[in-house]
Amino acid sequence: MKAIRIHEFGQSEDVLKYEEVAVPEPKAGEVLIKVEAASLNRADLGLRKGTYRIAADALPVIPGREFAGTVAKLGDGVSDYRIGDRVVGYPSLGGYAEYALAKVSEVRPVPDGVTAAQAAALPTASLTAWFGLKTDGALKAGEWLLIQGGSSGVGVAAIQIAKHWGAKVIATSGSEVKCRRLRQLGADVTIDVSENDFLAEVMRVTDNRGVDVVLEMIGGEVYQKSLQALAPGGRLFSIGGAFGALPDPPPTLTEGRKATRFSITNYLKTKPDDYRELDQILKLVAEKKFDVGIGKTFPLAETRAAQKYLEGRDHFGKVMLSV
Repeated sequence: MKAIRIHEFGQSEDVLKYEEVAVPEPKAGEVLIKVEAASLNRADLGLRKGTYRIAADALPVIPGREFAGTVAKLGDGVSDYRIGDRVVGYPSLGGYAEYALAKVSEVRPVPDGVTAAQAAALPTASLTAWFGLKTDGALKAGEWLLIQGGSSGVGVAAIQIAKHWGAKVIATSGSEVKCRRLRQLGADVTIDVSENDFLAEVMRVTDNRGVDVVLEMIGGEVYQKSLQALAPGGRLFSIGGAFGALPDPPPTLTEGRKATRFSITNYLKTKPDDYRELDQILKLVAEKKFDVGIGKTFPLAETRAAQKYLEGRDHFGKVMLSV
């Protein structure tokens, strides 16, 4: 089969090698999936650079934490699925390939009305938004949520989830064109940060009170100013600094405000059964109540170009691979 492998870490996407490798065999409790679509994530960029969860002695590896397709082969003891079933898998590796393995606990069925690309785009972004807003954010109906980076995959998901739960949403992005799309997805207020100071706009919109929750994923100065946007009792949770540093540990704040870091990988390690909540989001997609927000799709052979595109600031929503 064809796959993308990393034999050595590197800042450049040139370390991604498109090559022929053996089709893996499923072990007990695993399924082999014929991949139709795989999703790119910023964690993939960290993996390529050697800063995300993989040691050099584990190389070579096939990146790709989420993908969708059909079950091609069953490992011993697997009774939940049959060959030919449409599924979405969410292991930590393997998705940049024509075939990939996943444990049964990392697989969910894909309902009618949901494409493989839509399903593959969901786990990381939608579950990060879903559980981050539910746990660290403790978002309630009627509260104000500020999303820094609304046009990212997580941002697109968070807007719709927050509106589904009855919250009010302010989303930032880098152009009016993107802001217009965010309003179409349900954002109550958008801020074009290329033209406006988001902090001043947030305080104006909220009558100088601030917001109840901030979902922050930019880092650096944006993180620091986002802390200033919190109302008393407000919660900021960060999912990583895509373009700037983050304080470690998060700072201690006043007036009941709280800052935390959230990782969907760490969350599901402690609560693996919660992966099943993806079914609720898949159902919303099937009912056309949730727009997955797929931006641009590249063929597997052009994964280098796909990662380079993701690493920039031009994309909207999820960047995908077709296999």
